[in-house]
Amino acid sequence: MVIDFDVDGDGKITAEEVAMKERMLEVELREEKAESQKFMAWVAMGMMIIFTIFLFTPFMSDTRVSALADLLGLFYIAQTGVVAAYMGATAYMAGKPMGNKTSMKKDMR
Repeated sequence: MVIDFDVDGDGKITAEEVAMKERMLEVELREEKAESQKFMAWVAMGMMIIFTIFLFTPFMSDTRVSALADLLGLFYIAQTGVVAAYMGATAYMAGKPMGNKTSMKKDMR
C-alpha cells in the first residue's frame, strides 16, 4: 500500500504524492460510479423497450393488458425516472469542475 503512494519511486512519500494519489483515487471512484449509473440507465431503457414489444405480442391478451394498466403506468414512470436522473446527473457533473476545493476557489473569479 505504501509503495502505491511513492509515485516517483525515490523511496520517500511526500505530501504532494499523497494528495495526487488521493485525487487519482477520487477520479477512479467517480468513474466507477458513472459507469454503474450508465449501466442502470441502459437497463431501464432496455426493459421499457422489451416490455413494450412484449405487450404487442399475441402472448398478452387485451384483457390482461387492461387489468395491468395502472401497474404498467407506474413501471414506465419509474423506469423513465431512472433514465432522467442519470441524464440530469450527467449534465450537472459536466458543468461542475473537478479537483480539490481550494483550487476551485482560486479559478472562479
